[in-house]
Amino acid sequence: MPAYAQDTAATAAPTVEQMARERQNPVSGLRSVFLQDVVLPVGQGNANSFSIQPVWPFRLGHKWRLNTYTIIPIQWLPPLYAGGSRSSGLGNVLFNAFLRPQTPSKLPFTWGIGPALQLPTRTTPELGSSALSMGPTGLLYYAGKTVSAGLVAQNLWSLNASGSNRVNFFSSQYIFYYNLPKGWYIESNATITANWLATNPSNVWLVPLGGGPGKTFQLRKGGLFYSAAMQGFYNAARPAGVGSWMAIAQLQIIFSM
Repeated sequence: MPAYAQDTAATAAPTVEQMARERQNPVSGLRSVFLQDVVLPVGQGNANSFSIQPVWPFRLGHKWRLNTYTIIPIQWLPPLYAGGSRSSGLGNVLFNAFLRPQTPSKLPFTWGIGPALQLPTRTTPELGSSALSMGPTGLLYYAGKTVSAGLVAQNLWSLNASGSNRVNFFSSQYIFYYNLPKGWYIESNATITANWLATNPSNVWLVPLGGGPGKTFQLRKGGLFYSAAMQGFYNAARPAGVGSWMAIAQLQIIFSM
């Protein structure tokens, strides 16, 4: 973690460069909200998933902290085949909770473990399973001054589901940042997924590779911090019917430490 976060005697507000590094840690203790939009060719057009992602930490006594990360998706799907229909609405909400030590480690590594829950909130069958799904989630993160990197992994299994509502789904979010002056950074941040229930082995994996620029900034001194990024990806492995590219745009509103 940056020195300002470790020095409890410090009273100066963080600089943009310091906040740029701090926000990159998934369990740093920042309270924030992500607004994210993902565009991916699917079927007869482009699928779009806009999500609101509140990140909120809680202290559990003096030794532990619980960092919660919720993803609330609003999705649009094109026809999956010629003559098919479009679908849109609320998808399944994903809730993650990471338990981590309150006291920073002397090493530049942070870890967290906990449960992941996928709630059956989808408004149409095309947007997800109707069953509650759950499983373990964990992360490991290296915080460097110039280069930071991490990995978040989880697997979800559906409870009391059958047919198309069954879920056995793995995801691994890779995180890489190269920090530049004045709050600028280059990032590669996307999620590799595997649907273990796919009947064709070639349809199991989605592996996006790429990245793009971002910047942490303030609109007025002493106010909120913001971070905006735009990334482009090539899908090196993908299921049938999914296109070869993906685009991710993101805005993070950071409230406080």
